[in-house]
This record gives sequence, C-alpha cells and structure tokens, in this order.
Amino acid sequence: MSATTIHAEASPPGSAERAVLRLSGPQALAAAALVFAPPLPRVRAQVDGRVLVRGRALPAFALVMPAPHSYTGEDVVELHLPGSPLLLAECERAFALHGDELLLQRAAPGEFTRRAFANGRIDLLQAEGVLLLVHGDGEAARRRGLQWLHGGLSALAARVRARLQDALALVEAGLDFTADETGAVPDALWRPALALALVDLRALLAELPAASPGGEVLLLGAANAGKSSLCNALAGRAEVLVDALPGTTRDLLRVELGPGVALWDAPGDLEQPGDQDRAALRLRDRLGARAAAALLVVDSARWHAPATTLPLLAVVFTKADRSRSPPGLAPQAVPPPFAALPRFVTSARDGRGIEDLRTFLRARAGGPVRDPGGPLRQPLQQALAAAEAAAAVPAGGGGELVAAELQAALRHLDEVDGRHAPDDLLDRIFARFCLGK
Repeated sequence: MSATTIHAEASPPGSAERAVLRLSGPQALAAAALVFAPPLPRVRAQVDGRVLVRGRALPAFALVMPAPHSYTGEDVVELHLPGSPLLLAECERAFALHGDELLLQRAAPGEFTRRAFANGRIDLLQAEGVLLLVHGDGEAARRRGLQWLHGGLSALAARVRARLQDALALVEAGLDFTADETGAVPDALWRPALALALVDLRALLAELPAASPGGEVLLLGAANAGKSSLCNALAGRAEVLVDALPGTTRDLLRVELGPGVALWDAPGDLEQPGDQDRAALRLRDRLGARAAAALLVVDSARWHAPATTLPLLAVVFTKADRSRSPPGLAPQAVPPPFAALPRFVTSARDGRGIEDLRTFLRARAGGPVRDPGGPLRQPLQQALAAAEAAAAVPAGGGGELVAAELQAALRHLDEVDGRHAPDDLLDRIFARFCLGK
C-alpha cells in the first residue's frame, strides 16, 4: 500500500450537471473532510451532505469505499459535486494547501488503475480491459473490454502458463536420464501440452486489437544521427540545441508539431558512453516508454537501429544534402526487419523531405491513440517465439535446449499478466489512461 493519497477529477472536463472528485489512499477520508461535511464513516456508504468552499455550502454526496474492498484496494472516496470547474478548482486548492500534512498529491494519468494493479485487485490484462471500456469505440469494444476486465484473457494466460509448466516439468524430470533408463521421459509425453499452449498463445495474440500508434513520438537513433536538427526542421523553429559533438542531447525534450502530435528528442546511442551518457540513456528508456510510437532516425552514411519495444512509424534518413545519390532508397539500404516501414530521405539544411514527413506524422500520429493491449503484444510475441523454438527441437534432440526455451516463454508470459513486469512496461501501460482512471 502507498503512503500517499492521490486525488483527481474523474469526470470529463468542463461544465456539467455533476462532477466527480476521486481520492484514494490512507488519508482519503481526512482529505474529503477538508471540503465535505458531515464527517464520513469508515464503512461502505453513500452520504448526503454539502461541499464547503469560500464560506458557501452546496449540496453534494460522497461514496465511501474502505480498503481492501475498493477499486484500488485502498480507502477510496468519491465526491459527487455540482459540475462547476471553479468549484473543482477550489477543492483542488484545498487539497494542495494540506498536501504536506496529509501526504496528498495529484494523481498521474492511470494512477488509480496502477494502484489497483499494485495492490492485487487486477492484473495487467484486466487493466487493458479498463482502458478498452473507457476508450473503445462501439458495442464490440465494450463487450471485449468487459470480457478482459472479468478475467477472460487472464484465464487464457493462466491456462497457457499451466501447460508450459506441465511440459517443462516433464522435460526437466527426464534431463538426468538416458533413453534406455527408467526415468527417461519420452517426447510424446510433453509435446501435446506444448502444442496446446501454442494454440492458446496464438489465440491471446489474436485477441489484441491491431496496433494503432499515435500521439507522442520518440526520435531514436545513434548519437549525432541528426535527431535534434530533424526535430527543429519539423517544428519550423529552433527548439532543441544542436551540436556536432555526439552526446549533446542528455534530456528528453518535447516539441509540439500540431494538435495531438508531439516529438520527443532523446539522447542517442554512443559506442563508448560515459557514466553521464549511460544515465541519460536510462532516462530515455524509462520516460520514452510513455510514447506511443517511435521514428528510427538514421544518418545517411551509417545504419544504426537501437533496440526498442515501441512500434516504429517509419525510417528517416538524415543529412541527404551530404550525399550525391539519394540515400536509403536502394533495397539493401534497410535490413529486413525494417524494410516494410515507410521511408523518408531528409535534409534539415535544405529542407528536403521535411514537409512530406511532417504531413505523414500529422496523419499517422494525430490524437491520443490508446492502443488497448498494445504494450503486451511484444512479450506475447516473445513468449510465442520461445514456445515455437521449443517445439521445433527435433525429437530426442536435447532436453536442455527445450527446457531453456520453455523457461524463456514463461518469463515473457510473466510480463503479460504483470507477475514480473519491468517498470518501463508499467509506465507505458498506465500512461495511456486518462486522468482520474
């Protein structure tokens, strides 16, 4: 449980008949008492009362949901107030004045759902169901979101895990025996469980909607590949410091290209990074996980592709003015994993290709695309690849290799439901939620 108590507006912004302020944490009731009367009981209840601001009392009511039987697993209070932005601002001001005393802080996007996950109320697959319910379009998305939230995908993932564990247990049981010894385990005993696990893994992947990256775009590439110059050229203004010395960019800098479209200029990979460079790259990987997609920025003279879990929108070749022939257009210029991506040849100096790339980004990255299930796609694909590699080992061809691949599949599956999800994956998942969710 967290020591802090978070608060946020949990209703759409703007004027309305009613607005909702949500609080979660050990001081939720004490924080509510700053603006609401009468005192709230520490039992599940709906309490009619009034909200008190600037010496005025307005009718309101509160919903009290004590821990552990609440959405977040903490004490939760929802204040249902007249839907005035000024009234909400006054309540938030009262919370801010007592922030240090009660350890109150404004919630980050998705923080209520992240606490529900951290406190064991939901797993990551169910969290994706919440996102789909909130942001999905149409009845089909609503039904799928409810299925995910009620554990439909979680049950399928649990079945995959059980089958992989069954296969692994049999493989490992036979590792110390030869084929003619009593303890040997024939392949025919563990292969059926693996085959069923493969069917379920493919079904899990098929359940995820098609990826639709957009919104915040991270620029990735080697140091001095021209990312900052490209960023300035796309923005049409000198937003980012540019220098010929590799490693000049040490922070993530956000540059808006237009409504709903923003670029993040980030530190580039260095062949021999120093301590400060490594710290900058760790920051890039942690904060950059909140982006929805990435552009791979490549110096025309040298190919380099940093590892990333983000969807790639395109490959952008820079410094085209330095080459007599247009770079990046020959079939062999882009390795196979990236060959299917759109390709742009640009020059920040003479403007070549900049307008085409700007138009592409506004069309593809405009608006806050939530991509339900998207962050889980890669660990699922990795789990499937490891399980397929185990199945591809020839009969009698090395139990150690089969066991290693099955163990890898289980590790990747742990990221899918959150048993051992890294922080950057969690950051990326919950950053897609809106404030108050």
